[in-house]
Amino acid sequence: MSGRTTCKALMALLILGCGGVGVAWAQKAAANAAAGLNWVSYTDTAEGAFSMEVPVGWQVLGGMYRFGYFDVRWMMDVRSLDGKIVIRVDDVNIPPYVLPGPHTGRDGEPYSKPQQFQMMVSTLRTGAAYAETYAKHRFESVCKTLTPRAPDWNPTLATAWQPAPNSQPNAGSVAYDCVSSEGPRVALVYARTTLFPATGLWVVDPVISVIAAPGSAPQAYSMVQHMMDSWRENPQWKEYQDRMTQAGLAQIRANFGQFMQQMQAYDRARSAAMNQQVAGFEARQNAQAHQVSEWGEILTGVQSVRDPQTGNQFQVFTGPKANYYMNGNGVKINSDISPGPDFHQLTPVQP
Repeated sequence: MSGRTTCKALMALLILGCGGVGVAWAQKAAANAAAGLNWVSYTDTAEGAFSMEVPVGWQVLGGMYRFGYFDVRWMMDVRSLDGKIVIRVDDVNIPPYVLPGPHTGRDGEPYSKPQQFQMMVSTLRTGAAYAETYAKHRFESVCKTLTPRAPDWNPTLATAWQPAPNSQPNAGSVAYDCVSSEGPRVALVYARTTLFPATGLWVVDPVISVIAAPGSAPQAYSMVQHMMDSWRENPQWKEYQDRMTQAGLAQIRANFGQFMQQMQAYDRARSAAMNQQVAGFEARQNAQAHQVSEWGEILTGVQSVRDPQTGNQFQVFTGPKANYYMNGNGVKINSDISPGPDFHQLTPVQP
């Protein structure tokens, strides 16, 4: 994540802030005198998030880019018509970063939440180390060779660019002599990385890149300072972003509620399946017990019968005749016909 507004947006989720907006007018006057340029205020056309002064008659490209409720990034590119100065303040291609961990993933992996943010997992880097990596990527298509040289400029950061409380900033610059198809150039990158220890989040803000003809480098540096000093956040956009933040938080809560409902439904389905499994097991056990009992009767030669006069159920030895009879004294007889008037027929119990 890069940019003043990005920090304000995402840090709102983390109950952090990026500081107020201020303009260093003395530095602005000095920059005007050094650059000898006319300036005009440029307002972000995407969301009206900020304004910044840019040189009249130069190629200008930039604005706000939204990657989620909390993830908004901006950048400004200015280029002289003769190509001797190219400036970029911040870069929307730089995502917010989060330290590697059990809940974020391994170094180099994306860490994204749909509609919320698009981050990367990365170990923390110093400003100078990040500037070196960024410079090689930023200038590789322009510079045939990059020879390190001592940096001769660092920006003066106004109030709007000060790090948030409870953060750990680290800034650094790198510079190179560049051999390009248009002639020699001086390439410089300034980067500040800021860690928020409470969350494991870290950002690169600001990151400034300048490539200029050697004689134009001082003018390029003064222009960057002027642009940064003139940066202002739109208060109406700040209110809008606060609403976006609340909408994002509401979505997180809704997603969590939906997740809990899904877990409850899963638990109910799982319990029902387990109950059904237990019931099936018990039914199979009962059937098996009944089958074992039936086999036992066959193997031991007994037959279950019921006395219709008393309702009692008991067993008699299996005989060759069709029926079983019993008298009042409990004498049991296996016979096809009644043994006499003192006997009554017993009822076989089917297994």
